[in-house]
Amino acid sequence: MTLRIVYRSYGGDNAKARPPYYSKQTALRSLLTAADAVDHELVFLNDGPVAEPVLELMRGRGEIVALPGLGLFGSLMAALRLPGERGWADDDLVYFCEDDYLHTADALEHLVRAAAQVPAHYFALYGTLPAERAAGRVSDPSHVQPRGWRAQEWDVDGQVWVRVLGTTSTFGVRVGALRTDLPLVRQAKVPHTNMYRDWDVSLAYQGFEPYRWGGLLRDLVLLTPAASLRDRVRSAVLAPFKMGMNLRSHRLPRHRHVLVAASPNLATHLETAYLATGRDWEKVARETGEWTGAAR
Repeated sequence: MTLRIVYRSYGGDNAKARPPYYSKQTALRSLLTAADAVDHELVFLNDGPVAEPVLELMRGRGEIVALPGLGLFGSLMAALRLPGERGWADDDLVYFCEDDYLHTADALEHLVRAAAQVPAHYFALYGTLPAERAAGRVSDPSHVQPRGWRAQEWDVDGQVWVRVLGTTSTFGVRVGALRTDLPLVRQAKVPHTNMYRDWDVSLAYQGFEPYRWGGLLRDLVLLTPAASLRDRVRSAVLAPFKMGMNLRSHRLPRHRHVLVAASPNLATHLETAYLATGRDWEKVARETGEWTGAAR
């Protein structure tokens, strides 16, 4: 098994609320530090132009591919197509990483160990854990535990991995599973201009319906509760596409894929409202500078 890292960088930024220690340089330094601990190949996909301080960190660390003007979904699809275009083996592990995630120094070590021992196909270093869901800490309270869900947990050299419902666009995956699931990703994009429904895709490739049929039927007839007329119309338009995702989730058992996440998380999205729990991420950011000799 070869670990391949595909790091997606965007030249701009957005208006999301960020913690005070956020910077794209710190995020990239943390990934590079984690990568130093494992054998890997690294490809940078830059939807640029990328800022020079970030580009300088990339030079000499991996292949740099400039693909400007792709946008969110274009960049994601370029990354997901890469394993097929380059003929990577089905048992290779790919870690797709966005440029606003902070990693612990041992994050990729734990990822490689888990891939060798846990019978899963997808591996999230960042993901909502069962305890967080129980406490109501989810990005969308409409997401409910599907019928047939079975909790599972593995301890790999002191790091716990648990089965989870969904994750973001930053995740690890076995190449063979990714090949099978790419049509799901494309289908999730169909009704949107620049949006990726990562949670829906995560549930569907595991064989679970992302939506309750009752809610979709209400949406379809403009009975979405507590919404403006504009929102109800939008929900009605989206309802058939969501029904299609529900139908697509009915897969043969051999085509269902398992998603697990590190508990506590080994990485965090650097958005203030969605920082992973269980770690002092400000300390991780500070130590990232110390590990790399970079002044904060």
